Amino acid sequence: MKKALNTVSAFQFFQLARYSTLILIGIVFAKTALTQSEIGEYETFVFVAGALSFFWLNGLLKALLPIGNNSERSKTNIFSAFLVIQAFSLLAALLLYFLQPLFSQLLLNRHPVPEINLLLAFIILSAPASLVEHYYLLRNKNKAMVIYAIISFGLQLILVLVPVVLGFPIKWALIGLVLSAFFRYAWLWILLIVNNELFASGAFIREHLKLGSPLVIATLLGGSAQFVDGFIVTSRFSEEAFAIFRYGARELPLAMLMANALSSAMLPAFANDSNRHENLQQLKASVTRLMHFLFPLTAVLLLVSKPLFPLVFNPGFAESATVFNVYLLLIISRLMMPQTILNGLQITKPIMLASVMELILNVSLSLVFVQFWGLPGIAFATFIAFLFEKIYLAYSVKKRFNISIAAYLPVGIYTLYSLGIVVIFIFAELIY
Repeated sequence: MKKALNTVSAFQFFQLARYSTLILIGIVFAKTALTQSEIGEYETFVFVAGALSFFWLNGLLKALLPIGNNSERSKTNIFSAFLVIQAFSLLAALLLYFLQPLFSQLLLNRHPVPEINLLLAFIILSAPASLVEHYYLLRNKNKAMVIYAIISFGLQLILVLVPVVLGFPIKWALIGLVLSAFFRYAWLWILLIVNNELFASGAFIREHLKLGSPLVIATLLGGSAQFVDGFIVTSRFSEEAFAIFRYGARELPLAMLMANALSSAMLPAFANDSNRHENLQQLKASVTRLMHFLFPLTAVLLLVSKPLFPLVFNPGFAESATVFNVYLLLIISRLMMPQTILNGLQITKPIMLASVMELILNVSLSLVFVQFWGLPGIAFATFIAFLFEKIYLAYSVKKRFNISIAAYLPVGIYTLYSLGIVVIFIFAELIY
């Protein structure tokens, strides 16, 4: 168990480093001479790249973790997964290249797709490069993962921020972003060559695609909330408003990443169903530790976000604070993890069905709420849809495996924390 927890901690550190890099880039951008329109161009670049790749990439990576070490020739698995992900990234780039006018017309409020050639290169390189941290996770190379996170994201900060600080146009920051993806991509190849893992398995590719297909669909439907939100904003508001929304729509720093990292790191353990009770206890203990850290942090951020946003960024982003506060409420659903059990046991159909219902609910409520509350209304719709999805998945786990939510979540403490966060949110928005 100690080894598993160390793996969880290393993967959480990697995700924290990724998120901290994004936040620091946003802070520095807001403090430079860049206009909100230029910042919006950078955010649109990253947003479009994510929208075209997040669903199939996350679905395939989730499918890789339970089966990545289960073959007699495990050295074929990473390279086989690389071939699949590289093929998907090339297809995504081709679709964007040929459909960019339609993309601009329907989803970007007639704004052109920013720096299309750089964007295509970024999609082709960055998606396969995500295999590096999963390689370390599957091989239990925790120290190497931490070192890799420090070096790779430190390099990204230098390549993206230095041109902007020196006064170069935003295009040079985008070039730096592409270069950082290239270095991660090159490191993946070095790992595969040095460790003699350039072997492909047709059987593993078929298994990967079979398990991954429902997860890809589920991630497309359910995990698309942030992109649905973004496209509603880009289709109705200006680039400046999109920048305001994106700076606020970042959820709790640590919450999403630490929760997702815990869930991902537990998948290989749940793949061994003979240790189900021990795995449930480990998941519950890990969630409890996260709760005692993340809920108090959320409470503090709810109380300080409004005075803090103009100081950390600039006064033009003051409106982002309310959007941010609504996204902070997502911690209530993030720390419910029935999907970890289903993914680990390779039961993916309930996840896909839950994602369908979440997407329908999210889009419907967003279109209604935006009429009354503007940008915060879109965030409220996401909160409700996410919570509904987790409740449905918890019901599915109970019905299929007779595993109550109390087996993997400390229900009493969780309920008290959740109610407290809602009360503090109301106080921060309406009274404070």
